[in-house]
Amino acid sequence: MQRLHDHSPVIEACLKLLIKINDGGDRDDEGLLTSRLLVPTRQIGCLLGKRGSVITEMRKKTTASLKVLQKVDLPKCGEDSDELVQVRR
Repeated sequence: MQRLHDHSPVIEACLKLLIKINDGGDRDDEGLLTSRLLVPTRQIGCLLGKRGSVITEMRKKTTASLKVLQKVDLPKCGEDSDELVQVRR
């Protein structure tokens, strides 16, 4: 299997999944795809890391924009125990 970039297998799988989900999807004016994921609040610390170290490293390695959005942005299907993570690439 050809790798997209030199990322960990987990990041590689997520990027491939993102591409597959958005295959043929709408891109914005900059040619970027946006995906939003519901993540349990109890797991968001794993994504952020101590002082934001994990999400910062993921941003650097993937060149993706990763944001944890505010609770007011949760879709109707989300629960109070969820966080909304936006990925743009």
